[in-house]
Amino acid sequence: MVAPIVQPGQTIYSDPINALVQPHVQANVGSFSVPAGASTYTAVVFSSTISGNTASMWASGQATRLVAPTNGVYLVHGGVIWPAALATSDARGELRISGAGTPAPGTRVGTQRGSAGNMQAAASGATFLTAGQYLELYLNTQNASAIAAAVTLGITRISAT
Repeated sequence: MVAPIVQPGQTIYSDPINALVQPHVQANVGSFSVPAGASTYTAVVFSSTISGNTASMWASGQATRLVAPTNGVYLVHGGVIWPAALATSDARGELRISGAGTPAPGTRVGTQRGSAGNMQAAASGATFLTAGQYLELYLNTQNASAIAAAVTLGITRISAT
């Protein structure tokens, strides 16, 4: 990359430079307890962000939500690491928009059929979000008891339309 030319005494403001980087956030939780129950889907409560450039995209007061600051198509990226406690049981995830009871169009979380430990199911896709809409990850297991999963999930705007 060519170094930008800056004239002596010239002031460079951060807003035009930051505007070149699309809004993004990646949140994580080292251990999220997924309750037992074949029909129980539970929203993941994230504990922190790994990276991001727009503070309004995740807040601890609404820790299940990754919020779109502007309209656009958002790339979904991340995954769920299932522990050995899953054993031979199935585990599933769904990405939902703004409290919907069904998966968001264009998104997918891989179904895990058993785990010997540290097996990851990918969360991926692309979906349109309007400013203020949010994405949540819901997890489910058919295991006989609650299990702890490690989760990362991010959204990055890839297009304004």
